[in-house]
Amino acid sequence: MKRILKRILIVFLGLLVVLMALNFPVATFSKGETNGTYDHWMADTLSGEERIIDVAMLGAHDAFTSQMSILSSVDEASADSIQTGFIGFLIKGFSYRQSKTQTATVTELLQAGVRYFDIRLTFQESSQTWMTVHTYFSTPLSDILTEISAFLSNHPGEFLILDIQHVNGVDYADTETFDQIRTLFEDAGVLDYALSEDVAPLDEVTVNDMTDNMTQAGVVILSKYIETDLQFFDYRASIRSAWANTDDPTLLFQFLTSETELINNHAALTGNQVSDNSSAVDSLEGFRVMQAVLTMQMSGPGIVQGITDWSLLAKAQRFNGTILDQEGFDDWLHAMPIVMVDAANSTQADFLDRMMEKIIEFNEN
Repeated sequence: MKRILKRILIVFLGLLVVLMALNFPVATFSKGETNGTYDHWMADTLSGEERIIDVAMLGAHDAFTSQMSILSSVDEASADSIQTGFIGFLIKGFSYRQSKTQTATVTELLQAGVRYFDIRLTFQESSQTWMTVHTYFSTPLSDILTEISAFLSNHPGEFLILDIQHVNGVDYADTETFDQIRTLFEDAGVLDYALSEDVAPLDEVTVNDMTDNMTQAGVVILSKYIETDLQFFDYRASIRSAWANTDDPTLLFQFLTSETELINNHAALTGNQVSDNSSAVDSLEGFRVMQAVLTMQMSGPGIVQGITDWSLLAKAQRFNGTILDQEGFDDWLHAMPIVMVDAANSTQADFLDRMMEKIIEFNEN
């Protein structure tokens, strides 16, 4: 009996050690040197006559997760069921590492040249605050908007795309929650720079229109809410952003090639992520996003690969440098000028400098 109990104790302790190792809450990310900051790259390189929907730019996927930590509360409105409750507590370190997508603050991302921001929001009841999220709560939206407003006031000639990609736990016909979010944009001063839908059809707006002939900064705000506010562009009619949902680089690259063909053949519509898409248009009349991101799969093999890759940030750092090496990248960029990645300020394999050099070259030519 003692021998059996000893073996059970050894097995239990072994499992405990494995669980602790898998849950070590460090999302590895190493910062390196770049050739400089890119906070004025648009003003320095863009032609004022270029349409804004054709401008190539770097985008940040789940942009505002830099303040997420192992102590952050889970957002039950967006998390998978396995990430909540007791099981969620047991695997939180692993889940956290697979949820954190960026380490840079919004100001650091802007200085790195990022101009498209994928925004995920949930209202946190405990703090009565709209927060940025990706499975776990990260940063108050008001703080993010304050930093964005400060950047816009000091960078004439630059423009941003703020894509409110998800507002979790709400009905997009709910005017009350929309008004709350709009008020935050207004209070931060961001709406002072916002393009209005009545200026011109989106596919006719130029960089000069957006920046008042390079004398001020501008911002385009995209929203899935069903409302009539002219400073919040209808997602359904304004942007296409197709997701491969794979952790396999080969399958992702094949997906981007197929997406390029659909777009070039006028067979891809905007607003592809919503079911009610009655206002969709040809995606060539809107923004097009290249989702160059790998996603952990919630399956046996996917979880094992997630463990092997360690963290989403580590995976992205290794992967980002390979995107530009693909034979089809130039074709992808013509079809989908917004290149959205995790770890957007990564310098591994000179990713940031190489990507910004490619983007600037594309826009100049």
